[in-house]
Amino acid sequence: MFFYSKIASDLLTHKSRTALAISSIAIGLFVIGTLLGMMDLQLGGMDNAHRQSQPSHISLILRQDADMAIAETLKNIEGVANIDLLTQFTAQYKTPQSSKWQTGTVIFRPDYQNQRYDLMGLVSGDFPKNQHIAAERLSAQYAKLNIGDSIEFATAKGSEILSLSGIIRHPFVKPPAFGGQLHFFIAPELAPKFGIPAHSFRQVLVQIQQPYSADKARDIAGKLRAELAKSGIAVNATLLQNPEEHWGRAIFSGIHLVLTVMAWASLALSSVLISNTVAALITQQTDQIGIMKSVGASRWTIASIYLSEVLILSLVALVIAVPLSWAGAFFSSCWLLGLFNIELADFAYSPRALVFMIVGGLTAPLLAAIWPIWKGAVMSVRQALASYGLGADFASGGFDRWLERRATSLLPTIYAVALGNLLRRKARLFWTQSVLIIAGVLFIIIMSLIASVKLTLDNELARSRYAVRLGFSQDQAADTIIPIVQGIAPTTAVEFWNRLPAELSQHGQLIKQSGSLGVQMIALPVETKMYQPLIVAGRWFDQSDDGQQHLVLNAATAELNGIEVGDSLQVKVFQQISMKHLNDQGLTVRPEPVEGRTVKPLMVRQAHHERLNLTAPIPKLETQQTTTDWQVIGFYRWFAGSGYAVEPVYAPLSSISTDNRHSFALLAANINNLDEEKTYTDSLKIAFAEQQIKLDIYTTLAKLEQRQFAQNQFRPLTSMLLGLASMIAAVGAIGLSGTLAIGVLQRTREIGVLRAIGASSSAIFKLFMLEGLFHGLLAWLVSIPLAYLLAEPLAKQLGITMLGIRLDFVFAWTAEGIWLVVVLILAVLAAYLPARKATRIIVRVGLGY
Repeated sequence: MFFYSKIASDLLTHKSRTALAISSIAIGLFVIGTLLGMMDLQLGGMDNAHRQSQPSHISLILRQDADMAIAETLKNIEGVANIDLLTQFTAQYKTPQSSKWQTGTVIFRPDYQNQRYDLMGLVSGDFPKNQHIAAERLSAQYAKLNIGDSIEFATAKGSEILSLSGIIRHPFVKPPAFGGQLHFFIAPELAPKFGIPAHSFRQVLVQIQQPYSADKARDIAGKLRAELAKSGIAVNATLLQNPEEHWGRAIFSGIHLVLTVMAWASLALSSVLISNTVAALITQQTDQIGIMKSVGASRWTIASIYLSEVLILSLVALVIAVPLSWAGAFFSSCWLLGLFNIELADFAYSPRALVFMIVGGLTAPLLAAIWPIWKGAVMSVRQALASYGLGADFASGGFDRWLERRATSLLPTIYAVALGNLLRRKARLFWTQSVLIIAGVLFIIIMSLIASVKLTLDNELARSRYAVRLGFSQDQAADTIIPIVQGIAPTTAVEFWNRLPAELSQHGQLIKQSGSLGVQMIALPVETKMYQPLIVAGRWFDQSDDGQQHLVLNAATAELNGIEVGDSLQVKVFQQISMKHLNDQGLTVRPEPVEGRTVKPLMVRQAHHERLNLTAPIPKLETQQTTTDWQVIGFYRWFAGSGYAVEPVYAPLSSISTDNRHSFALLAANINNLDEEKTYTDSLKIAFAEQQIKLDIYTTLAKLEQRQFAQNQFRPLTSMLLGLASMIAAVGAIGLSGTLAIGVLQRTREIGVLRAIGASSSAIFKLFMLEGLFHGLLAWLVSIPLAYLLAEPLAKQLGITMLGIRLDFVFAWTAEGIWLVVVLILAVLAAYLPARKATRIIVRVGLGY
């Protein structure tokens, strides 16, 4: 009976101490459950959604419209299980909420009811039919579109109003909140109204025969590109997808190691608070321990009492933390997965996280409490009864005495006493400071990471001296483009580049690229004024490279394949040139037979051209494959934000045959902000739409908008880390409050003596508040050099692990000032209640403690 009465008395008599212990354990468990639960829900949700969408193994994004007859040829290629088709293009639209023309993406599939791969699921309403269209789920949320709204589109035959009848989820779409265009879906019979040939496609989705392997998919993708090239169809990009793992998994996998370390660190730090709390309890009850031992209680009985108290505290903390962590993991996962257009429909939790919470929540506090409990349990009766709790732990070392003398001579008395009290319990000081220092170092590192991302973006922006890059669906003649762009202010210069789908080999083996969308050759003037990447080895182009077969390669790809500067690569280039140009060179072109009939290249597009009654003739084009040796003269650092991009390989424009037709027009313009850039970009898009020149949605970009988009991509990750730093700071504040509360308990008799010799309540309040502030200042001072030493290597590693880029590092000195303010506020909040409690101790109670 005594056993249980003693436990109940200890837990209920000092309710504030009990609540402090429970909250410290619960916060650590909440962090563990939330972070581990987020990892499992996110990765599981991503992979499940990916598998349910029947992902294509290969996705070929074509440069132009291809006739449906070609699809049958692709389907019969050895190793192909089946294919699916779709078309994406840009269009101008107006929503009920905006009267301005905007640029969006329009998609159609041959049959929405019989999709094979990359399934687009119906969220509500109906699939597109006749004059009824659908909006992508994220687009509808962003633009506040509802079923029944009327959307006005600019078509090839004039403006047309279409009714919104459905909401569709697209498994891979850039979120509008991060700079992506709104996506709409139309019925295939509406395609001719937008100038798209009937019975055509622009994207091929392929699944290969089992078993799947990346090498096998890469080999079959090469066969598909070669087959398309025979019919005059060039491929802009090739995407390879693992059918079992979502394409965005790498983004989360990179940060999960960091989150796991932080989760267990939080539990360890909260266990420190338990150790401090139990140590204070033992110190307070040394006389009770002496009495219990004097009446026959064994050390095991005493240890069992206090261990049982810790176990009860841990169980209560578990009951509080488990449901909160489930909610935190689920709702944070819903938010993050929503960025990838994945919806967690039903509430879910992670069994693994629950097991770790139970095991960690019960064992860590018990392990932390064993030493102070055993230290008290083995205390002799004489030692326990002889403890008076009056200054016995003060100024025991040479440093303490030196500090006391210096502080007394330099500071007012109350400041000197507060500073001396800081060092009375060095072990407790160490553990309390460790929590605050870790929070401060983490905060400064994260702020430096954010600053480094901004610096990297700014440096990349400085290397890009163009304002807008226009990508054309079909290569355009420079003479056609120059009058259009020069007529739109504030254009100051224009430069033309070409892109050519390419395959790079070394010693007969295709090289692996760091970009998952394949590789393309970017041919640009050797004396380009618009852009120069960051060269990390070798050199960039100069006048000596004019007409030479030289390459500048991505450094990550070079490292992946063991390529050195000066090596030769075999490059197969798929190049579209006009038949007139081939004839001028004395070459002839034979149309390739498709299913027993002859198909003339671009036959469908020419018929479409005649139907639109355009005045400028469209030249006949043919795709020519050439394989030659090229020399690598330099490596550049690729700033892509992730591997999910088409990887450029740079070459001199003069080393390829262009027929004066180009894939890109890079425009320099006097633009100062995003609003000016958007106005300029919209004017360009409208001007080209009026001339029936289609811009490629993937490669047309505005520089400032791209910077904003890249920064938005990193924001969820950095926000998550700042949130975790805040949690650890909260643990530190609770720990500091606990330390000061313990100090009040241990110095109750001292407070009584101070009261007896005339100390006022305000002086005692100030004494404990100053002690809390000194804790904060000391943690801040120690965190500065630690953060300075650790910030650069950790921020760079986080950039590689989480963001897939090598950051240009800058130390965030402003974070030092911000953290000083934060830690002082935390110190004031943590010290207030203990200081206030100290002022309520009267002389009689203090001296009789």
